[in-house]
Amino acid sequence: MRLRLLVATLLAFALMPAATANAAVERFIQAYDSPTYKSVFWPKTIPAQVGDTVTWRLTQPGNPRAATHDVWVVPPGTSAPGTRLGISFETPTVSQVVDAPGSWFFYCSIHAGLTPEGMNGTVEVGTTDPGPPVDPGKPWETGEEPPDPNALPNDTTAPTAWEEGDNVPPTLKLVRATATDTGARARVTVEEPVTVTARLKKGKKIVATKRVVVSEPGTLNVNVNLPARLRDKAARYRLQVWATDGVDLDSKVAAAWIDFKP
Repeated sequence: MRLRLLVATLLAFALMPAATANAAVERFIQAYDSPTYKSVFWPKTIPAQVGDTVTWRLTQPGNPRAATHDVWVVPPGTSAPGTRLGISFETPTVSQVVDAPGSWFFYCSIHAGLTPEGMNGTVEVGTTDPGPPVDPGKPWETGEEPPDPNALPNDTTAPTAWEEGDNVPPTLKLVRATATDTGARARVTVEEPVTVTARLKKGKKIVATKRVVVSEPGTLNVNVNLPARLRDKAARYRLQVWATDGVDLDSKVAAAWIDFKP
């Protein structure tokens, strides 16, 4: 009797279908411009399984700080620049099937690309299921700040033209930063026609901003003035300066402390 029961049990297991891999799922990443104008992908790193689809949400409905973003993907075993999937003023989302294990790098070429301070991240793809997808939500509705302290500040809008293949950001050198009677002065050098933005921050709050359109390379002064209500108070401000070229690529941000004394 026991022998017949054992044989029946083994036969039942033998006839069961083989276990299959977990079904592929869609995983999401959100482009995000924070309240302090940090441009990041949210989250910066996600796990995935071979065969999953990764979708980047490029638009931020209702976010007044939303900027233009694109997505480039560099699969494992390949080198940059990789493949451009799309840009936010052409499509609200772009997707990629991650069909090989390893680290899939992705980046926004408009905001410093794959540089350490750039808007970039990785999809870590394995052969086993890392768990259910996590929706990134709408962080601009909660005012969350990204964890990456090196993310570039950005308050740009969509460019009027897109130059395919122009992934080289402009350069800006901060030669000198000094306090003035009304705020601060940044002496900067640029190497191409750009818009130079200078701003003063008190903690996380932006208190003054100045933009200057530069038509040719050279050295110039950019004065940024404090609001009149702040000019009779001694305080320390953070001066930040960067350049933006004609296709909305930003330079690295140059910064200095300004001790303002009325």
